[in-house]
Amino acid sequence: MRVSIAAQACILVLELGIDYYDGWEEVIVYPDEFFPEQTWTDEAGVVHTERVGRLGEAWLQGPVVLSWADVAKAGDEDAANVVIHEFAHKLDMLNGSANGFPPLHRGMNRRAWSAAFEDAFHHHGVRVRRRENTEIDPYAAESPAEFFSVASEVFFEVPDVLAGVYPAVYEQMRLFYRQDPLRRAREVPVTAS
Repeated sequence: MRVSIAAQACILVLELGIDYYDGWEEVIVYPDEFFPEQTWTDEAGVVHTERVGRLGEAWLQGPVVLSWADVAKAGDEDAANVVIHEFAHKLDMLNGSANGFPPLHRGMNRRAWSAAFEDAFHHHGVRVRRRENTEIDPYAAESPAEFFSVASEVFFEVPDVLAGVYPAVYEQMRLFYRQDPLRRAREVPVTAS
């Protein structure tokens, strides 16, 4: 379990360095989906408490929490990877709360990042609200932070999908992660077994 989680988590920082994960050190693994209790207040001021199923969570300056059943599904060609998703949140939190805008490298253009992600997030949200089939998980429409994490999953798992539907987002992720999975996929020779 440790090796599998670590290997998947390292994909994101392969060209960034392990220090991008500084400031926390705990990964909690549940056997399956877990149900933390959440409290929220509605518009009328009524406080609600409910248990909501989760596959993973990333806490600001705290642990990453994962469902092992979902970690084990990585690579199923559906672009879902809970480890990449939650560890992308940790990278997003390097400059505060997760908001879909991690600390960019020197030389990266903040306006280009914002334009790419805002346009894609808006476009994706419109399609989800219309109940259209989308190339990436509808959950990405929840918030800019979720869009960044879902886009990170797609970037590493099925890069051709992200490059096809949101090429400007793919380019920004290529610059941020300092990797080009689409190019790497073209260079890997296919061998018959």
